Amino acid sequence: MVVFDTSVLTLAFDPSANAPTDPSTGELLSDPQARMDHLIKTLSKSKERILIPTPVLSEYLVKAGADRDKRLLEFTGSKVFVVAPFDLRAAVECAAIEEAGPRRNRTLTENESKAKVKFDRQIIAIAIVRGATTIYTGDKKLAANARLSGLHVVMTWELALAPVDPQLELPYEAAESSEGQKPLAASPDWGT
Repeated sequence: MVVFDTSVLTLAFDPSANAPTDPSTGELLSDPQARMDHLIKTLSKSKERILIPTPVLSEYLVKAGADRDKRLLEFTGSKVFVVAPFDLRAAVECAAIEEAGPRRNRTLTENESKAKVKFDRQIIAIAIVRGATTIYTGDKKLAANARLSGLHVVMTWELALAPVDPQLELPYEAAESSEGQKPLAASPDWGT
């Protein structure tokens, strides 16, 4: 099972979503929609389920506006997606993450808040208790905490495009005969 965070969920289902910036190039990620389509097709072929923690779903639905019910139905009515709550098991796991974390007493930067840090840890705790192995995210802080908790992380700018088919397609148009019919394909000349 894999986890989508809000940034990935938004890329997957909102065609007007802003493309993330690749930090290695400083450029916007090319064709993010095609990358998401390829990821979802790949996960679907391997019968991998996609976990959506309720804190992620909540954040996503806040941005959904009038489409909220339609978007919610996409997740709850699908066999591919699993919506998972922050329940008792996740609460216990979250406490363990907080308690064991090397950053628990650090000073937060101006871009962070205690609520954001705890929100990220809730997502990670839900992922762990549900048996997820990988989290797809565009959030560097969430990624760092997920790695510390043993999850494999794939950043949005690391998503691959679908491979190009190495077999080129050549257009073929058969010439019409004088009777208006297309001739049968010519047999190879075997030198006879």
